[in-house]
Amino acid sequence: MTVDEALDALLGEQRTGDLRADLIAAAREAMDRRERNTEHGGAVIAALHDDAGLSWREIEQATAIPRTTAQRWAEPPERHIES
Repeated sequence: MTVDEALDALLGEQRTGDLRADLIAAAREAMDRRERNTEHGGAVIAALHDDAGLSWREIEQATAIPRTTAQRWAEPPERHIES
């Protein structure tokens, strides 16, 4: 993947043409997506275990997500607040 492809994927129409500004905006967008994916994915995996009653092994077999990864992902990450 090229930087141009990554910028298009992360910023699309929001690209300004200023490479430095676009790279900074794309990095922020990537981090925002990563945090949202962690929260959303974790909620879904926790529900598979807690609500749907699947064991961690069954989740691994059904999703191809390693058991230990699924267990970690189901636990909400601690938030670090910078002052």
